[in-house]
Amino acid sequence: MCFIFEDSEIIMYQFNRVYGQNFEILNDDISVSAFIRLLCADTGKQAKGPHVPAWEKTMNIACYLSDPPKGFETYKSLMVGLNTCRLAHSLRENPVICEDWIKDFWENSTAKKGDSVIKSKVRGTEVSISEQDIRDVLLFGDVDDDPIEYSKEKVMDVLIKMSYEGATPPPTIKKLLHPYWRLLAHIYLVCISGNKSGLDKLTLKQTSAMVSVVEGWKYNYSKSVFDDMFVNVKTLNKKYWYKFPRFIQMILEKKSPKLPVTVKTYDAKMMNHSMFTWINQKSRDNVGVKYENKRALTKFGTFAEIQEAVPTQINAIVAEEHDVEIIEPPVSVQEPIENVDLIGIESEEDIRDDKMMEDEEEDERVDESETEVETMKKILQR
Repeated sequence: MCFIFEDSEIIMYQFNRVYGQNFEILNDDISVSAFIRLLCADTGKQAKGPHVPAWEKTMNIACYLSDPPKGFETYKSLMVGLNTCRLAHSLRENPVICEDWIKDFWENSTAKKGDSVIKSKVRGTEVSISEQDIRDVLLFGDVDDDPIEYSKEKVMDVLIKMSYEGATPPPTIKKLLHPYWRLLAHIYLVCISGNKSGLDKLTLKQTSAMVSVVEGWKYNYSKSVFDDMFVNVKTLNKKYWYKFPRFIQMILEKKSPKLPVTVKTYDAKMMNHSMFTWINQKSRDNVGVKYENKRALTKFGTFAEIQEAVPTQINAIVAEEHDVEIIEPPVSVQEPIENVDLIGIESEEDIRDDKMMEDEEEDERVDESETEVETMKKILQR
């Protein structure tokens, strides 16, 4: 068993000087993390352990696109537009996610620069994902020669119509959009884009995607998603993570229906009615970037004002494990709230529960780490 660290010669020297043995023949029962901590304590050097890929709960989630609650009727046209636009299927579908499938896919993913396919193995079965697979499953209605980016000038013309108060072209600052359009931007970022964090801005590519669905422009959403997947391939990115769990689950179910279903499922979050409760919260006074409501809201394109009562389409069938509890709407206020950052992922109760679970898990990790270090010390003292 051999470990490679930065400044490994220094660490080897310190280890042999203190413990009098070669660390290449350490007991396999000792974890790498415990070994690193013990060595660092003696050498004072900061060693880097192996990369551990992680999940991101606020990425690639499904969106509940039913009627907005009382007090938020102005968003009715936004919900109707989302249910009828080319993004509807990719937003609403909420499969039960087999955690092992997603882990296997990314941990075994391979590709070289310039490849048009991501290859991998899931539960021992060879699988692959291409731009066309994404197009066939997510039903974006695009073609392979559609653009994935428009000029800053063309995009900025549409942003101005969307009451955007930013003075310069993209990246687009989400908080400077009118709340009506800001909700659209937020939904795109957390449900479709490849962002793991940084949900306060949209790149030119992401802004192009957003304004294209508003104006009905051609846009290659399939390639955009594939490109975001491609940069996460393990052979190209040592810091890969478990990206696009919902989309990958949908594609694998369609392409490889005989894959063995595993018991362990990923607890995916869902953007539900709680997103409207965040709209009705006042922003902090110390926020550096604020929407000042300089331009009146104009609804247009796919999300134009509804001329007659149109019932919002019922959300697509979702797995029972992911059924959502509809949160009661907040008390309506008269003044418009313009500067809240839309999160809309979890209720306050969910956040409290998650915090308690994280604290318990951290306590368990600390106890395990201390036990590992003590075990290693005993072994080295033999």
